Amino acid sequence: MKLRAIVLALALAACGQTGEQAEVPTGPAGPDPSTLNIEIGRYGAMLSQVNDQSAERPGSIQPEVTSQRDLARRLREAVWSYNIQRSQLCSKGLFTEVACGSAYEPVWISEPETVEPTLEEIQSRSDALGAEVQRLWGAVCDDAKSRVPEEERMAVCPME
Repeated sequence: MKLRAIVLALALAACGQTGEQAEVPTGPAGPDPSTLNIEIGRYGAMLSQVNDQSAERPGSIQPEVTSQRDLARRLREAVWSYNIQRSQLCSKGLFTEVACGSAYEPVWISEPETVEPTLEEIQSRSDALGAEVQRLWGAVCDDAKSRVPEEERMAVCPME
């Protein structure tokens, strides 16, 4: 809830900005961390608005969920989400044994949108990502299950 309030405040602050790039004041020690925090927060707020404003935009099309190009794109997006999730957990000091460390960057993460790997390649990539995600998911869910009464554990992190 606090994060939403901060993002909203940053978004409102950003609304009054012109298209010019704001200069980050520098002092004797360099850029001000508080100013940089606000600037970085604005980017998050802007990206949130991009998502909100384009979610139901007329004229958008749903990609074919079985096309190799779309499957490859969705797999890349899953890697980005996984890395973001790990970064956020690590910054909070949570699950450091699985959340902290180098980002997961398979060689195919930066492929252009036009690449269409074979279904076998996509399956192999999916398996590799799945092993990474399941390790993180397992640590988080095991912890969550340990904090609820035994009769409620089946409802924590259900997966088919």
